[in-house]
Amino acid sequence: MNDKYIIYMKAGPYCGYSLEEIEKIKHNEDKLYGKFYWGYGGVFCHPKRVLEFVGRAAKEGENVLVFFSVTKSKFNSPIPRCHYQSADKNKWRLLPSKVILVGNQYSLVGTNLRQTNFSINLFDYSATLGDRSGKCLGDYVKYRVDKSTAILKNEKSKQIRSVDISYVCELVSPYCVYVK
Repeated sequence: MNDKYIIYMKAGPYCGYSLEEIEKIKHNEDKLYGKFYWGYGGVFCHPKRVLEFVGRAAKEGENVLVFFSVTKSKFNSPIPRCHYQSADKNKWRLLPSKVILVGNQYSLVGTNLRQTNFSINLFDYSATLGDRSGKCLGDYVKYRVDKSTAILKNEKSKQIRSVDISYVCELVSPYCVYVK
């Protein structure tokens, strides 16, 4: 698996849906539309930064994979179901009718969501977000930081912070959008 450019993200129960229900919904979207929408919120992985990251990967002929580690933490949001998407927050268009996004500000756009069973060392990656680009992902992802874009380092780290990756998908155009 080519994992040079990744988005690391935690996934779990969300706004009343179990992770298994979310997986089923996303598989249905992918089957219907050739892609699915994975919503998220917060201040990390802002669409502008994700699109810059995708552009950087594309310049090197690389694709971006999303690695999901499972969290049991349940999250609820006061944001209702989203019906619109935008690349720039100026021009909005309807999401496809069977897309279900609840409690989100943004959405990654992916395909081929699949269960996996492998581990990565977060210290083998450099985060491209945050106050200091290039900070080890193992130092960056902690406390309230639960997602980041990251690049695999050329050399393995001696520090180890292993996380299990339970799901993987590929990002596809338009890669990341604002939703409401």
